[in-house]
Amino acid sequence: MSIPRIARALLGLFLFGIAGAAQSELFKPMILAYSKNTGDMASEVAAVRERMSRAGFQFVGHYAIDDDARVTVFTSDEILAAAASTDRGAYIAPLRVAVTRVGGQIQVSYNNLEYFRHAYQIERPLAGVMSRLADVLGAEQAFGAEGLGPSTLARYRYAFGMERFGDPYLLASHSSRERALAVLDANLRAGKGGVREVYRIDIPGRDATLIGVSIREEDGAERNASDRFKMATVDVGGRRHTAYLPYEILVDGGRVEALHMRFRMALHFPDLSMIGDNSFMQLRRSPPAVENALASVAGG
Repeated sequence: MSIPRIARALLGLFLFGIAGAAQSELFKPMILAYSKNTGDMASEVAAVRERMSRAGFQFVGHYAIDDDARVTVFTSDEILAAAASTDRGAYIAPLRVAVTRVGGQIQVSYNNLEYFRHAYQIERPLAGVMSRLADVLGAEQAFGAEGLGPSTLARYRYAFGMERFGDPYLLASHSSRERALAVLDANLRAGKGGVREVYRIDIPGRDATLIGVSIREEDGAERNASDRFKMATVDVGGRRHTAYLPYEILVDGGRVEALHMRFRMALHFPDLSMIGDNSFMQLRRSPPAVENALASVAGG
């Protein structure tokens, strides 16, 4: 074999190795920290909060969805630095830790920040945070998808014609962030549209605030918009995606937006079928209902 042919062969092997390595870097949206067959919800939520606080994570809010599903939301300086590193990066700021009772078992799970930071087009890695979480809570199993690579996540959409990260709901426009927050404060306190505040995170160095909200039928939301209706329709597997909630509203200057439900839900449930039982088709009325509910509190 001539020298050029050897060089070409080695180059081919090298490139094949790079492609294989890139292909192997696949992410799933959720991490099961651990599961247990004993204990009660309140004690488990308290234990999670204590362990996270001891490890330096900042508590920002708690959402009791129902008796069998709770989400406690945290952030940290490292997560906030990633959130501030790019326009619209605020969506990565909440770390959502869910405690869910499934049958007789309690599951503790959280959103995979490395998965979502690729989807939100953030270059700053959060592998260090994920490693810390594995030490603090555990990391028994990643779930929620067969696995998606960074480039797929960066341009993700569920199907042709559906929304991407850059196609949010545009809920309202105000003269400033202060004015936008004043309108939101009044409407959230009133529970307009069945929407109430769960947490609020100001993004350091940015004129931006992320507000996590509940959307509840018992608070006046339309059924198709409500959190419990949506989750009861699609979150029926053995590993629950409770950390999908709460939904977020982003105030960036005077602009108020939220991720489109057809993007946000698909990103959290990428393996969900389009039609049939427990499918996206059964939630076809929910995206406009969610938009209307969020716009009502945003003053749009």
